[in-house]
Amino acid sequence: MQHDAEALIESLNTAVLLTDGQLRIVFANSAAQQLFLLSRSRLLQMKLTDLIDKEQKNLLDSVQAALKPYATGFSASKAQFIPEPNRCVTADLNISHYAGKGKGLVVECRPVDYQQKINDEVQRRTQHLAARDLVRNLAHEIKNPLGGIRGAAQLVDMTYGSDKALHEYTRVIIEQADRLKALVDNLLGPQRPNPLTLGNVHYVIEKVLSLEAMETHGNVRFKKDYDPSLPELPLDVNAMEQALINIVSNAVQALTENKTHNPTIEVRTRARSGSWINGVKHPTSLVIVIADNGPGIPENIRETVFYPMVTSRTAGNGLGLSIAQSIVERHQGTIECESEPGRTVFKIILPYLKEKSMKK
Repeated sequence: MQHDAEALIESLNTAVLLTDGQLRIVFANSAAQQLFLLSRSRLLQMKLTDLIDKEQKNLLDSVQAALKPYATGFSASKAQFIPEPNRCVTADLNISHYAGKGKGLVVECRPVDYQQKINDEVQRRTQHLAARDLVRNLAHEIKNPLGGIRGAAQLVDMTYGSDKALHEYTRVIIEQADRLKALVDNLLGPQRPNPLTLGNVHYVIEKVLSLEAMETHGNVRFKKDYDPSLPELPLDVNAMEQALINIVSNAVQALTENKTHNPTIEVRTRARSGSWINGVKHPTSLVIVIADNGPGIPENIRETVFYPMVTSRTAGNGLGLSIAQSIVERHQGTIECESEPGRTVFKIILPYLKEKSMKK
């Protein structure tokens, strides 16, 4: 019966912590690890009060009071947690007495605006897919006449190539037609994607970070925090490498172009239980967190940052994140983004698929 209860708590989307009489954390379910982005072993080395923002003195006093005999517990909205320096988590909190042997507290935490976040994600995905389909249809319409223009220019060059001035004109037409064709091909994406095979995501991440480290010549710090216990998962390795390059290189460009002090990109991997992705609940997923301390995404494009042709950079084409999103969606995953001045976080969420799903 005890194992059934533990399995039930593990399956909850609500973060649950159990403390002893000294407020030491003695149990943390998977949702708690996901909320605080800390491993279970790390949480079990902490006290509940270590997580709570020290500025919230009333909340800390209430937690201590909840341990007293005959205390009834309490609830708090928008409680502030500081699981690590410079990282804040806001959640609604419910604390009650532990009814088992010994004394302690049961702590339930739910991220603020959880349902609103799900609704916003569904709406953003619907809008993104509509915009992507529109752009792809437009790209198809452009591609055919573009080939005709290039062919006509080649024919003119072959017929009247002895005229140097005319040859220069046809050369420009052919070069620009090729440039537009490359852009259109990027919009359309790969025509024959590779099949998904079991692979180690850390190998892909390391390869991408090595490439970016060489590009930046050590001017950007790459901080790594991997969970080595994560099993392999179905991947199109080449495509996933491209998705990660698109996200990491965007972060590098934001840091360097804005001359950020002590530019840092942090990459973490964690397991997540009970993730809802595009309306489907997956028992277990892998989360890749890519965070930088750059200027943040401009507010006017935060809601549309994954749309094709949307960018804040004058030299960018706005395709990198759209392509990354398409690649991750082919893995039945999704990408989340949170940004504010001084911190931008992308989360790639990839479910552990069953063998039947891998063959799609």
